[in-house]
Amino acid sequence: MKNFAGLVIFLSFLFGASLAQGNPFDYNVLGVIASSQNQKGVALIKQKTSGRVAAFREGQDIVAGCRIEKIFRKTVTFSYNSKFYELSVGDEAPTEVKVSPQSSLAENLVHAEGIERQGNTLKVTRSLKDNLVGENLNKILMQAAAVPHVENGRLTGFQLLEIDQGSIFDIAGLKNGDIITHINEQPINDAALAIKALSQLKAANTATFSYIRNRKPMELVIQIN
Repeated sequence: MKNFAGLVIFLSFLFGASLAQGNPFDYNVLGVIASSQNQKGVALIKQKTSGRVAAFREGQDIVAGCRIEKIFRKTVTFSYNSKFYELSVGDEAPTEVKVSPQSSLAENLVHAEGIERQGNTLKVTRSLKDNLVGENLNKILMQAAAVPHVENGRLTGFQLLEIDQGSIFDIAGLKNGDIITHINEQPINDAALAIKALSQLKAANTATFSYIRNRKPMELVIQIN
């Protein structure tokens, strides 16, 4: 990550921060440093025709009329002609998206479908749940980073980091540094067990996530209405 950040800075000086055209279809995304709560992301953008490369921060215009709105871990969202487009690293063409990147995907889904938090319980409508585990799942997962947490050489769970403000993780009350240790009382001390536990949630009406915060055991219950 540090090496890529240095490369972005170097290329921004080498190539400058100006590209020739203003249509999202004219660009490739070579790499990104995703946005976090405290820092705007950076994307390395290549103009297809000229081959010119420049680094842009979230919120900058590539050229007049074409702005980088949001930078995720694998994708960049542009605005152009009052529409939003999403372009993944390595893809040749963007896809139009309907959700405004100014608020997170989770926020838009919440307002559209309904979600309610009561203490450590999160009540979710079935339509929202189907949305989250359907075509929007990859976008939801990009709203936080989950890294293996190891103690004394043993995997004890997965730690959440870089949780996006207003994301489903934030709404659920989870915080950076929380370590998810169990799903429905199933320990996730193995990557295969974690995948199995997550896959079983698709058909479940309730789910319980056990996690550690500041060495204190905590619990999140999700109910599907």
